[in-house]
Amino acid sequence: MTSAERLRRRRCIGLRVGVLLAILLAAFSGGDWGIVAVAGAGGLLALGAYWRDCRRPARDPARTDTHTHAS
Repeated sequence: MTSAERLRRRRCIGLRVGVLLAILLAAFSGGDWGIVAVAGAGGLLALGAYWRDCRRPARDPARTDTHTHAS
């Protein structure tokens, strides 16, 4: 495992933890709408970053795409 793969894996784990903490904070702070709003916004931001960066395996730069598009 290279350093870049290790960092990507840690970032994805951190994003998962962040989403979980945002959900817990929003769930246990039901009376204060300001905290719920901030937790929800932070959770959605972390979820968006996770969805963009971590839902697919890392691309292998040594592998070339064999798909070609005809014009």
